[in-house]
Amino acid sequence: MTIFKQFGTNLKIYTKIIHMKTRHKTINYNAFCTKLYQTNPLKLVFPLHQFHRKYCFHSFRGDETDSDTEDIEQKRDIKNIILLDNNDTLAIKISECKSLQDIFDILRNNNNQLNWKNISMAIAMVRELQIIYYRVCMFEKNLNSYITPEDSFENILTNNDFLNLLNLMEEHYEFMNIQCLSYSLLCLHKIGVDINCTVSNKLSYRLQKILMTTPVEEIEPCILSRFTVSIVSHRDLLGLYILKDIWPIVLKKLNLCETYEDIKHISICLYNLPWFLNKSIMDNFVTIVEHTLLNKPQHDDKIKCIVKVLRLINSPYWINQNIDLTRSLLLNLQGVIKHIALYDMIQLQMIIVKQSEPYQLFEEIHNETSKWLSKADVDTDITVLRLLSCIVPSSSASRRKHIESLLRKQFLLNNSFSQLCIGPLFNIIRNLKTSDLHICNAYWSSVLDWLISGKPLIREHHKLLRICNRYMNFNNNMSGTYRHYKFENQMINWLNEELEQGVSAIIPSKFSKIFSFFISYPNENIGYEMPEVMVKKVLDTVGQYSVYDCYIISRGLNTAFINRKNKTSLPMFLDQYVRLCTALNKRCLEILNQEPNLSIDQINSLYRGYNHRYNVKEPELFYKILDRYKNFTSEHFSSRTIRELTYNLVTSDWYDAELLDKCLKYLIKNHKYLLAENVEKILTVFFLYGVNSEKFIEFLPYATEIINRDKFKMSGLNFMRASLALCYFYSLPTSIKDYLFSVEFLEKLDDELNNCYAKATYPLKVRQLLMILNRAVCIDYPEFDVPWFHTKYCEEIQSLVPKHTGSFYLDVEKRVGQLIKNKGYLKANSFSPYGYKLDFEIILNKSKQFKRENKNEKLVLLLLNEKDLRKTDNEMRGLSKLKQRHLEILGYRVVWIKKSIWNSMFMTEPEAKLSYLKSLIWKRP
Repeated sequence: MTIFKQFGTNLKIYTKIIHMKTRHKTINYNAFCTKLYQTNPLKLVFPLHQFHRKYCFHSFRGDETDSDTEDIEQKRDIKNIILLDNNDTLAIKISECKSLQDIFDILRNNNNQLNWKNISMAIAMVRELQIIYYRVCMFEKNLNSYITPEDSFENILTNNDFLNLLNLMEEHYEFMNIQCLSYSLLCLHKIGVDINCTVSNKLSYRLQKILMTTPVEEIEPCILSRFTVSIVSHRDLLGLYILKDIWPIVLKKLNLCETYEDIKHISICLYNLPWFLNKSIMDNFVTIVEHTLLNKPQHDDKIKCIVKVLRLINSPYWINQNIDLTRSLLLNLQGVIKHIALYDMIQLQMIIVKQSEPYQLFEEIHNETSKWLSKADVDTDITVLRLLSCIVPSSSASRRKHIESLLRKQFLLNNSFSQLCIGPLFNIIRNLKTSDLHICNAYWSSVLDWLISGKPLIREHHKLLRICNRYMNFNNNMSGTYRHYKFENQMINWLNEELEQGVSAIIPSKFSKIFSFFISYPNENIGYEMPEVMVKKVLDTVGQYSVYDCYIISRGLNTAFINRKNKTSLPMFLDQYVRLCTALNKRCLEILNQEPNLSIDQINSLYRGYNHRYNVKEPELFYKILDRYKNFTSEHFSSRTIRELTYNLVTSDWYDAELLDKCLKYLIKNHKYLLAENVEKILTVFFLYGVNSEKFIEFLPYATEIINRDKFKMSGLNFMRASLALCYFYSLPTSIKDYLFSVEFLEKLDDELNNCYAKATYPLKVRQLLMILNRAVCIDYPEFDVPWFHTKYCEEIQSLVPKHTGSFYLDVEKRVGQLIKNKGYLKANSFSPYGYKLDFEIILNKSKQFKRENKNEKLVLLLLNEKDLRKTDNEMRGLSKLKQRHLEILGYRVVWIKKSIWNSMFMTEPEAKLSYLKSLIWKRP
């Protein structure tokens, strides 16, 4: 409990006792007893009513590259980190400071007796107080409270006292030991001091020299990780040039790893030096990790080590290289999630979302993190936002409504929030798929305002491109329905400036992203044609593009085509579109021919890029992509890659039995780790194509069990899709049926429809699927005694169905009319019970022309267009097979007429079509 008194405008905090639950104990803090000043902006007024929770969090500044754990769930003793067993009185006094001004006052009052220990401790404590500021005061800033720009760490780099501290560092850095030197360099980087400034350069060169001359055995891994994290922030060749000399030391230390701490810090080094990694090094690292981490007792240090290792092996290039190790490490954390620091938990959640498995840990983390939602109304900060960004994708409709109301209330009310919230808020709003455009507009308007009002540094090309990529992903998640024209126009202006004045025009990976964004969002201000000079540049340099570059441009072309589809007179754009797609197809073929060892992720990217260029097909490329999957076994797959692959197969409308059997082999082997959302995807594929296999039959019981297990957590649409597939394969259990037609589920559907973003299409899709499912259960499972409650809905739909006017239908209608003279026995465009549309219905027992034994036979002629057939073998899809099965149960004899056969060459003979119809109708069962 916090006890404080306020006298006028002065706030004095007398005592603060913090009770925190940590991993295995309760710690009482009596450490925050201070007087808050008014004269100096750096004497910050902390909102102490939030302080007890804020101190439970990991520092976010530089979270992706932290080398020292700044998790202050336990009180940190900075002195023992950098000055172990040292009794310097002044250093101890500095370590006990409660404000920046206290630190600066001590330095000023003792200027003549300062030494390197005092300076090291001072910069370390500045960093500690910065952590507090960003954990506490930025919360107030997020809520548009009283914290002003002057009362913040954002201006520390121009503060005279801090500049004096930097000067003192220049005077004393040569005397610092290696611990203080590395920690000071890291703190300067985290505080925001330019790595290229004089003091940072002197520290880094001094540390580099010591590292190069010290025996490897005497170098602690934490020194290497601090140095690596600091130098890699150069983001240029100079940083790589410095680190190339350190890389051999990192490799030697890798082979000397014995403790959890060793592995943790070497993992940080490797994570920040992806350019130097190769498969041999990673294999060695994996071997060491397996020997040191797996099947060992749980320990706090082990948990933190696992998190860092997982972050490394789940980095983009290596994410599919060690699926089994990733799963083993994640499962190693079962039962201890509640003891993991919140920031580490967020890291784990992000990894699991990427991997889409294992279920056990996903469920445990979700249950633990969900507890924070109840506190979010009064205690939301940047870390909770990051937490919410992980929770949203798997949240129920009611929980999403709660999160949406939270955003509306706390962050978007005044269209203003801290730049630190931009990333987490993006993930939250993107996955919410909200129909409230005020939230979307407020977010992108605030991002734009921040970019316009901020320093030029925040508009560096890589930062602009990251935001552009976010906008494109956001637009894609909203099915292309959302546009913020002011944001698009301003971003295009900045990108134009970068092309004219920066280096992006000559870097393929940069130019591809700029080009993709530039062409995706046309409007009246910038025009609807693609600039020919940019098109020509792409065509001239296409041979330099990687797999990912080709994918990025293809995505842009797809978005460009969709956003211009209503513009009928754009011959120049269409010509540009065809030339670009053709060139990209050729480039992708070259990549496949030149690079035999592409990863499964790269093949999936090639496949998805090809699907984006669906208007300009290249069969040779398509078949080569599919053929390349033969290089992989089921061991190369993961839930994530299978999810991507099934999406690509459905998009390209292709069924590959061999490839899907490999996926099934993986799913069967790892069924206990699977999430229902991924199982639904594979079930839907087999239902859509109306096929099964021995492997699929083996997988069905596992799939049924998983869907039943997660039925309460799945989205309504996905659950209905899975249920329909199970119904088609006669695998629908009573438990799923009971929930499917319960009041609880139908109310859940109503909530989803009320809060969906695509109100023009999504409700229709859900209502249609519910009708199909209701019909399937009524016909296939009469023992379930489920009522048919879609009679009125079917009547409404039937009244809107137009009469067929296609040449195929009219030609068949003409021939059938020639065969059946009595029109009373022929019905066209009729409907069966349960609402199936029948192209032609013939009552055979009433016609004198037909002498049949079965005098009560009803026959239906149904037409099959190309879209009703699988491309691979020209056989019927699942929905058509389901229709035939149901009509036969209802007493009809079903005859199909394929358009390809009807229009084939042998049908051009006189009377050929009549003879064909007669053979179908008179054919005995």
